[in-house]
Amino acid sequence: MVLALSSCRKEPASPTWDIDVAVPLVRTTLGLGDLLPDSLLSTDADGSVRLIYRSRLFALKLDTVLTAPDTTLRYVYPPFDLGGATLTFFPGTTIPAITDVTRFDLEELALSELRVRSGQLEIALKNRLATAILADFSIGGATLNGAELQVNGVIPAGSAASPATLVIDRSLAGYRFDLRGPQYDDVNTIAPRMDLTTDPNGGTVQMTNADSLEALVSYRDVVPAYAKGYFGTRAVELDADTSKLDVFRDISGLLDIEAAEARLDVRNGVGMDMRARLLYLKGINSRTGSSVELAHPIIGAPLNVDRAIDLGNGFQEASNSWSVSSTNSNLAELIEVLPDELAYDLDLELDPLGDVSNGNDFFYYESTLATDLEVEIPLRLRATDLVLRKDIAIELDGTVDRHALRSGTLHLFATNGFPFSAALQLSIVDSEGNVQATLAPGGTVPSAQVNTDGEVTSGSYTQVSFSIAAADLDRLYPSADGSVPAGKLRVSATFNTAGVNPVQLRADHAIDLQVSAPMGPMPTSRWYEM
Repeated sequence: MVLALSSCRKEPASPTWDIDVAVPLVRTTLGLGDLLPDSLLSTDADGSVRLIYRSRLFALKLDTVLTAPDTTLRYVYPPFDLGGATLTFFPGTTIPAITDVTRFDLEELALSELRVRSGQLEIALKNRLATAILADFSIGGATLNGAELQVNGVIPAGSAASPATLVIDRSLAGYRFDLRGPQYDDVNTIAPRMDLTTDPNGGTVQMTNADSLEALVSYRDVVPAYAKGYFGTRAVELDADTSKLDVFRDISGLLDIEAAEARLDVRNGVGMDMRARLLYLKGINSRTGSSVELAHPIIGAPLNVDRAIDLGNGFQEASNSWSVSSTNSNLAELIEVLPDELAYDLDLELDPLGDVSNGNDFFYYESTLATDLEVEIPLRLRATDLVLRKDIAIELDGTVDRHALRSGTLHLFATNGFPFSAALQLSIVDSEGNVQATLAPGGTVPSAQVNTDGEVTSGSYTQVSFSIAAADLDRLYPSADGSVPAGKLRVSATFNTAGVNPVQLRADHAIDLQVSAPMGPMPTSRWYEM
């Protein structure tokens, strides 16, 4: 009988039972770290929080201003007109040395010493005599590890119609040039020397005006490691520029800041006095188009910048600072536009008082003139539509084509530890953070309980509901082949404190949140395989 009944049993239809499953989706906390990076927040002993932000406006290297251009020098023997006469050279004859005292044209630069980081010396020798020439080129005062710079080679025999050539390259990296000249009383000056000898194994030759020896000496791509001297009073043309400011990038809404302070630090790694003039400093919110230009006595005023100190093998930066606050400027208004860019224009004058160092200006390759801006804002403020948000990945079993949860209501349980109320919102965003759906209706969590000093004594609790349609719920699941990742749930809390006294934010202010999903009947066409 059992076997007979068993053989007649019908297969059940697809499951159609009703379930009422409370699925905890996520638990999280919204705090000040979701408004500003923790690295920018500083907590005082009483728990109050302040924002401290440092940004480099610009860093200027002056090596492009204070360096020598490429230079080519020409030396010829004989250095005089022979007319119709001739000179006779026997084998192994030493030709009178070609010597010179060369003063480089460096405009306003008056250098007594140059150490080379990189660069090239090229000597192109041309011989019109019918015998090989042994050439030895040296520069007095140019040394590497104490040894004088010396280059030698053999120029093949040539003729007036077909001169022979020899090109010699030598790296100048590491060389030190004493540019005071042979008497050590000049600047920008070197003393090159060319010693020439006819081939000891060659024949006797006659030199006429057409049989000259020629040397082209080129100094190319010289990058100083160090330079010393007087750099000259000059104005440096600096183009107006814009610096990115990312501290307020993720903040929306309006802020009413009670106080703010800023410090403009100029760090000079060059051994010369400078005078800067900040023509303007403007905060720009590129998202809203709003901008505020700083109004303060330092704008347009001459700012004297001290010189660095030469330590022999390095330097000690000089630092000058100028303070700006909300009591002596419109700094608070500039910050309240939530700028993501700082636009500025700067003039710079080098050695404005002349050669006050008696030829001891200097710079190293690493020397820069840098300007940093440090802003300090106690987070005591009023806020309009100030938003804290967090994107949260939710791990749900299934794919967009095969999952259990279909549609229903999301419940948001919130405990508010902020001393002001907050409107709560849920959105679904894709993997790039783009909003795909905004859920409704949402609601508001009341302010935390506070004492007479405005300090939070206990959080307030509320439950807010959001309807979610099937199509929106599908966005929280990945595609079956994994090509489209699952979306995320964005939790947002919007604060408004306008009309009340400024609120001091504290490190322990936060909203604890839990999102759960009680779902309705499970449709037969979207059953979930348990």
